[in-house]
Amino acid sequence: GTNYLVDPDYTLRKDYIPTLANALNNGKMVSGPVNINSRLLKKQWIIEMEAVPEVLVLGSSRTLSLSGEAFPGKTFFNASVTNCTFQDMYVFLNLFEKKDKLPGTIVICADQWLFGDQFIEKRWLLNRKEFEEMAEKVGGISSEDFPSKWELDKEWVKELFSIRYLIRSLKYRGKAEKFEVQTAVVPNKMMFLPDGSRHLPDQLTGLSEKEVAGKAVNYFYSSPDEYFTELDSLQCRLFESLVMCLQSKGCDALLFIPSYHPETCKLLKHSAKTTGVFEAEKYVLDFAQKHQLKTAGRTNPADINLEEADFYDA
Repeated sequence: GTNYLVDPDYTLRKDYIPTLANALNNGKMVSGPVNINSRLLKKQWIIEMEAVPEVLVLGSSRTLSLSGEAFPGKTFFNASVTNCTFQDMYVFLNLFEKKDKLPGTIVICADQWLFGDQFIEKRWLLNRKEFEEMAEKVGGISSEDFPSKWELDKEWVKELFSIRYLIRSLKYRGKAEKFEVQTAVVPNKMMFLPDGSRHLPDQLTGLSEKEVAGKAVNYFYSSPDEYFTELDSLQCRLFESLVMCLQSKGCDALLFIPSYHPETCKLLKHSAKTTGVFEAEKYVLDFAQKHQLKTAGRTNPADINLEEADFYDA
């Protein structure tokens, strides 16, 4: 009972989500630990949305800060979530499909790790039903190839009865960061803005180049997601089916390939364990050329004239 009622990490209760989604749909902003349960928040946000935007962004934290300013004169929504999977993208597209209209332009963040076999993310299972519905519409994707929702539900049950979480609940009772509805950007807060983009606090984006370079090196050694040498066939099928479905419906798909910090890229290039990162980029570029798709970005920052000063993390 204590774990459920206190729930300092917002992992057990979701009753706050409708209030936040309503505020965001009415032009307000939300501050707090916005990455937590962002899949459920953006799902509710889209469901309550009155008009389908002209531009939609589907991606991870690498596109979360992309705002409508990049598309002047067009209505815009950023449906990116932290550690986004292709399954998450299917979910959000299905929600727009139910509105009988898809956005005309859809930006897809082709994170390199999505094409390997080392990236493990279960939170998309929160919306597994919507994924199944969209996969059936797309065709060529069997839900039997993916874990059941119980794989995530059992983590919820473990947390509910966790002694570790009980200690944390008692320690942080009344002290956990709260969600707050705001009418203006608060510089030192992480926030969701009305167009779906995320504002990062100054202490994350205002580091010196030396500090950022240190984070960039640490990322290489601490992130196993990029440690793959071959592309995963199921992941490629998810990607290709998604893009071809969009093309068949007359949507203009733009594929974004995120750049790594120069130090991170250098380490990736010189490691035999991460050759898959560059194979993924080649695969995306070849696919885009074959199907006449627009692309933006490159894995190597030097290819698009980016320098260390352009990065705030890896």
